[in-house]
Amino acid sequence: MVSKVLSAAGIHHRAVFPALRRFKLGRLERSAIESRFCIAGWRLPSSPSLLITDQPKAAANADKVIEISYDLPGAAGRRLTPDEVFHPILFHPDQINDQAYVRAAALSQHKKRPLTMLFAGNCDPATYDTPQMDSEFGLLNRHELHRLVQALPEDKTVFPKTAQELADLINGAEKNKKPLKKLVWVDTRDFRIPAAQWFDLTSKAGFFLCTPGARYPWCQNLNEAMACGTVPVLQYPHLYNPALQQGGCALSFAGKSDFGTVMQEALTMRESRIKQLSANALQYHEGHLSLGRIVSVIRAFIEDPERRKLVWYLAGRP
Repeated sequence: MVSKVLSAAGIHHRAVFPALRRFKLGRLERSAIESRFCIAGWRLPSSPSLLITDQPKAAANADKVIEISYDLPGAAGRRLTPDEVFHPILFHPDQINDQAYVRAAALSQHKKRPLTMLFAGNCDPATYDTPQMDSEFGLLNRHELHRLVQALPEDKTVFPKTAQELADLINGAEKNKKPLKKLVWVDTRDFRIPAAQWFDLTSKAGFFLCTPGARYPWCQNLNEAMACGTVPVLQYPHLYNPALQQGGCALSFAGKSDFGTVMQEALTMRESRIKQLSANALQYHEGHLSLGRIVSVIRAFIEDPERRKLVWYLAGRP
């Protein structure tokens, strides 16, 4: 993802892998190094002018260092220094480009949103029923949230099984000129949302239920939703810096006990109030989670001769 950000910023760079790793690169890694701004290499230069690494010991001979830190919980609840940036995740790596962000910004201006609340994503328990979401973060995992949604009253939820069923729900709400007052839950094991249609679908909802990712809470669905002016509903607003404010730019729940209450609040909220939250969500994304924001932080660091190290708090694993 770091290489994708640098390429989007037009910054020429070298991605260094261990020699044998070149035979095991995944699709996203290959797409990153195929950028005209990136050159793949297998050996670290002796004295790089700028090194981006999650291995601090490797940075001793670099002129400038962007140190990747995965300690997001430790950074979320405190004031950061000017040499720290909290930017845990962006769009899906395939969508980290100016065109995708421009598209989302245009769709964020939708005045009429036919769906009150949406979730769309993979719900495979083999991937998302992860005990470490509770043990490490004290959160419900995606599978547990899926079960909670299935237990909600039938008049509060709908589970389309085909793309046509989803289209019919949207078209029906648009025809009636009233948003569908239900949580629309799309399990992409039933049918996939083409990448070219993802932002258009997300922008049709007032709220997006932001379930955690597989290995850690931060998931691109929150970034993509807020970029479209869609208000996130989540359990972990405190794990952002600054924290997402309940009733400001997000709705939040503490756990199983108040999940149904918060769903009811969202599904019965006045459209005028949803619009206020939508504007706040969009503003938060632009100021704290957008591609333009992280690019500007990196450029300012590179251009300042007095600064040697920038710590970037990024979702990931060592």
